[in-house]
Amino acid sequence: MKSTNDLAAPDLLIILGGPTASGKSETAARLAALSGGEVVSADSVQIYSELDIGASKPAPELLAMAPHRLLGTLKPDKRINAFVYAGLASEAILEIAGSGHLPILAGGTGLYIKAIVDGIFESPKIPKEIRQELEAELASRGNSSLHAELASIDPIAAIRIHNNDASRIIRALEVYRGTGSTITALRQKTGPALSAKKNLFYAMSIPRDELYRRVEERVDRMMKDGLLNETEAIIKKYGAENVDALKSLGYKQMRDVVEGTRDVLSAVTEIKLLTRNYVKRQFTWFRNDKRYTWVDNRNPEAAALNIYNDIRGNRGI
Repeated sequence: MKSTNDLAAPDLLIILGGPTASGKSETAARLAALSGGEVVSADSVQIYSELDIGASKPAPELLAMAPHRLLGTLKPDKRINAFVYAGLASEAILEIAGSGHLPILAGGTGLYIKAIVDGIFESPKIPKEIRQELEAELASRGNSSLHAELASIDPIAAIRIHNNDASRIIRALEVYRGTGSTITALRQKTGPALSAKKNLFYAMSIPRDELYRRVEERVDRMMKDGLLNETEAIIKKYGAENVDALKSLGYKQMRDVVEGTRDVLSAVTEIKLLTRNYVKRQFTWFRNDKRYTWVDNRNPEAAALNIYNDIRGNRGI
């Protein structure tokens, strides 16, 4: 096999995004089967092994339709962020394209998708003392004062960050104090994680009331399939503090149940509520990116065929 350093950028990269429970996995698998493609998961939890139920990994019948990458790739106690993910996904996409197949990047973690197609800088390691100092200053000086300081050293970041967004203000200031470079300057040094000759973006659309119904059913199905037992097994094997994914929606609430700080009913109720809220944020994320074409995905088989027909003119498939 060729080294990825020797592989040319793909002619075409297909991106399938959209909110939770919108049927992305089925559409991606069907599209890959139609086009002779391979699916690369863009999901921040599905990348872990042993986290299956809460991650809503594709069903076996979907995995049988076409090859899938970055599912269960990392052990639960390994850490992942958008920068690390971009490297793993870029390698997979280049290998797929190098073998003559169509790479299909599919998932609901919009930041991970953006890291691939637009690039992301590697977050520098900052001494924790700097953040502690800034948090103390925030308490004494307030948001406006810290935002004014940011404006004096990094005007571009100050325009981009609202003066009430304390966490992002602190992050920008800690980068400057810890490295001597502004966060804007560091980002400008970073090129795209992967440059395909052509990227085609599709977002899966489902009527909101139907999507919320699917969310409710999905959470109930997770519980029936053993989400609580899965969470307990991960905690026993790795320790709760060693698994970042246990902070994610669903696993976090089940961890509380395992640790005895809440009951199952309240945990399930919260999962459903927060998942609906997450769906709203995902809609906003994908709608704000005007590159996406929205596709009616109430029938994934028909949606995959529509997308396949749409991309045929971009590659001889």
